[in-house]
Amino acid sequence: MTTLTIRIEDELKSMAALQADKFGVSLTLIVKNALRTFVNSPKIVIGEVETIVVTPNIQVKMDRIGDLLSKK
Repeated sequence: MTTLTIRIEDELKSMAALQADKFGVSLTLIVKNALRTFVNSPKIVIGEVETIVVTPNIQVKMDRIGDLLSKK
């Protein structure tokens, strides 16, 4: 086991600790989980995750592409 020391803004730490408390977990658990996710996933997400809305028109186009791909 080792200790990781990072420098972050006081406000960021306070806000993160409040969010962790809402879930009933420690800030240490949050950081460990973030590091595990980073190690196990081939991607990095920075910022808010974008939500994509699929309209009926887009769904029709996606279905056509799916049909074309399934024929190959």
